Amino acid sequence: MKYTPQMYEQKLNEFFDRHDPGNKYLSPKIAQDFPDRQREVFDHLTAVYANREGTLEGVMNKETILTIPPKANTGVG
Repeated sequence: MKYTPQMYEQKLNEFFDRHDPGNKYLSPKIAQDFPDRQREVFDHLTAVYANREGTLEGVMNKETILTIPPKANTGVG
């Protein structure tokens, strides 16, 4: 997956429109902070919101959303 920066932000907006419109304001920051990790970002968001909408209760906040796992085998976050 390799969206242009504008399309990446748009896809994030669409995701938040569906799952949590109140956090849509995070789209530009996510797009800026994780430009080369688009698939990981969407995998992370999907897992977080699946848990929220499924069996786990919890408050969704900026810290939870922006906690994208580090790249594999880099030792860097």
